[in-house]
Amino acid sequence: MQATVSHQSLNPAQIHFLQTLQFVKTDKMMQELQQVVSDFYFKKVEEEADKWWEENDMTNEKLKEMFHNSHSECRRGLHRYQR
Repeated sequence: MQATVSHQSLNPAQIHFLQTLQFVKTDKMMQELQQVVSDFYFKKVEEEADKWWEENDMTNEKLKEMFHNSHSECRRGLHRYQR
């Protein structure tokens, strides 16, 4: 059974990826592919986080301050709804 997909909503990279999936024959192969894709996206997120860190001259102290301010803001917001 062959599924059809509208190519109007997919870009060439997505189409290529879907075509590649025809070679995945076992659950083990699917798990391995999922790990590869997961590793790929983890690396991209890590690269973006590193870039953001550098562009914003971040330090651990600045990060702690951001977390504290965000956490405090959340607590204040919760108190408004608990009344």
